[in-house]
Amino acid sequence: MPRLRPLVARRVIALVLVLIGAVVFTIRLVDVQIVSAAQHNEDALDKRGVPVAVPSVRGDIVDRNGVVLATTDERYDAQLSPKNVRLNGGKFWRVVEDGGIGTVQVSAEEAFAEIGSITGQSAEEIGAIVDDALAADPKSDFAYVKRGIDLTTLNALKELDIPWMTFDTNPQRVYPNGAVAGSIVGFVGSDGAPQAGIEFSQNECLVGIDGSETYEMGADGVRLPGSVVVAQEVENGGTVQLTLDVDLQFEAQQVLDAQVAKSAAEWGLLTIMDAKTGELLAVAEDRSVDPNDVSASTAERREARSFTWPYEPGSTSKILTAAMLVDQGAADAYTQYYTTYSATPEPGVVYSDAFVHDPMPWTLNGILVESSNVGITGIGARLSEQTRHDYLAKFGFGEPTQAGMPLESAGLLLDVQDWDRQTSYNTMFGQGFSTTIIQTASSYQAIANGGVRIEPSLVKSCTDSRGEVHTAEEAQETRVVSADAAQQTIAMMENVANQAWISEQAAVAGYRVGGKTGTAEQGDGQGGYRKDFVYTFAGVFPIDDPQYVAVATIAYPKAQHGSVAATEAWNAATKATIRHAHLPPSTGEYVPLPVTY
Repeated sequence: MPRLRPLVARRVIALVLVLIGAVVFTIRLVDVQIVSAAQHNEDALDKRGVPVAVPSVRGDIVDRNGVVLATTDERYDAQLSPKNVRLNGGKFWRVVEDGGIGTVQVSAEEAFAEIGSITGQSAEEIGAIVDDALAADPKSDFAYVKRGIDLTTLNALKELDIPWMTFDTNPQRVYPNGAVAGSIVGFVGSDGAPQAGIEFSQNECLVGIDGSETYEMGADGVRLPGSVVVAQEVENGGTVQLTLDVDLQFEAQQVLDAQVAKSAAEWGLLTIMDAKTGELLAVAEDRSVDPNDVSASTAERREARSFTWPYEPGSTSKILTAAMLVDQGAADAYTQYYTTYSATPEPGVVYSDAFVHDPMPWTLNGILVESSNVGITGIGARLSEQTRHDYLAKFGFGEPTQAGMPLESAGLLLDVQDWDRQTSYNTMFGQGFSTTIIQTASSYQAIANGGVRIEPSLVKSCTDSRGEVHTAEEAQETRVVSADAAQQTIAMMENVANQAWISEQAAVAGYRVGGKTGTAEQGDGQGGYRKDFVYTFAGVFPIDDPQYVAVATIAYPKAQHGSVAATEAWNAATKATIRHAHLPPSTGEYVPLPVTY
């Protein structure tokens, strides 16, 4: 085989080396640009990429008609990088679009003046922000220019196209109706975390899912155009719709605050409920917190006291005792009982009526009209303790309501085996157990609704950011008494409103109403009872077709008889509801029942 000449051999070797090099570089190029491109891009992005959180927007809270009770006001923070402001001698170049391709040089001082003309700051003020930050840290990369700016200001600043300025969202929670339903709606803290009310209990619906994105930044700190990569799409919070009617809520709060002031009471509560559904239409509390200014209210008025403050209901529960008796066939409105002023039914047990009177031949209806403790226990004792306890439980006492608030008290209803002998009698006239005003309203709702109690509700639905509506679980229904027993009890309630001493305060012209007063002692926190009382009026209307339940409580009044104060508040709330709902006047005739025999 002939040998290659040296020159040819060298050329062949060189060609082979070139081919080998080309193959190696080609393989490497394919690896860099195709096979490992994603990993290289990720590694590079880690080195020059800037992650940015995209906050979600907290959802709204609205009333039953869609009126906004809580919303998020989109605000923004404008900030700058002090170290980058001073790069390139404090100059940057801005693209001039109108004149074709070209740039204009802008100094830091000129940029300060442009910013200040929008934010209301002077160029010197903004310059001082930069200088102070660099004095504290020569490598400072962050300082606020202006916090909490609105969208118009944000857009104007963005149009300046200043490379060392950045912007963040700074959402602020606002409550357009102020203190109207304030304690129910609740509030969030300065960090946006829910603190109370619906804001807290329905946080799972209201809170969104933050998004995230990354952009690439050059060595001079300027964001590279077109480099934004969205890693997580933002998902805003949902909308919580309540059963409250903000207009009726406003009127109820006005009524209550006025009555508390008029009677010089320590506190007051007022609730209006839909008798057919158990929905709460108004839950008013005196001097309710304004979520926009929480610090202006005392700690106790920042919570929803209607759900968390149980108190002994007093004589409003005599209506419930009467309903039990009728349902059991043990009595009716005409049942007779010779009623003395005081009673000692067994050793160690003693109680009396609120006023001194001679022995009276009262009917059950008369006992309710006169609000006799002795009379209601005399007839009520026909039922066993366990029977009476079980009825109270079915009326909703002893178990927390599930209306949708974060803390809902169960009140106190001891088991029968824990009743002492005095408690056994006291429970028949509203002592020896405690309830919230919501529980009291719910018990009357059962009577107004033909004997069927529907669990009170405050939250209607959650509509998520995709528009899907998630309705609240259907409220539980409990048959407490028969429809006939409920109707007979309603008739006695109407007689109380027409024949009792507070009939003038209870009357609503053109409408048939019914209800019952309650006066209850309350603990003094030291093992005894206070000398003053908590007064309540609970009622339903209109009697011919009960649509609503209202309960008003006035605590420890000093300038007015408490029963008058509570009944006046109830009456004003009833009239407001009638106006608001455009209820037609009542039909049918009021039928007086005998008080005595």
